[in-house]
Amino acid sequence: MGKREDLLKKIADAQDQLNKLELEQKSNIRESAIKNLDEYTDEEKIKFFDKMYESALEELNRTEKENYHDEDSAGYAWEEYILILSKDKKLFWKYWNSLND
Repeated sequence: MGKREDLLKKIADAQDQLNKLELEQKSNIRESAIKNLDEYTDEEKIKFFDKMYESALEELNRTEKENYHDEDSAGYAWEEYILILSKDKKLFWKYWNSLND
């Protein structure tokens, strides 16, 4: 094996190690960012459901009153509801954004 091939192999090996490290880091962030359903108490589940219901009802009432809705409304609602998965909002969004990498 020549110098070029040796360097290319080292680069490929280093890239594999880097990819494995990045996957491990994402996994660690996910563990810290995502809250499993069984980690919620019944009281927290009820409180969050009430909050989601009230938020959805307010959005529906606003839309009915204005007779208009747009994609921003759906986006805001989605952002609010997806956070049910988060232990830590900042870490959750860091993990979520890393999925586009």
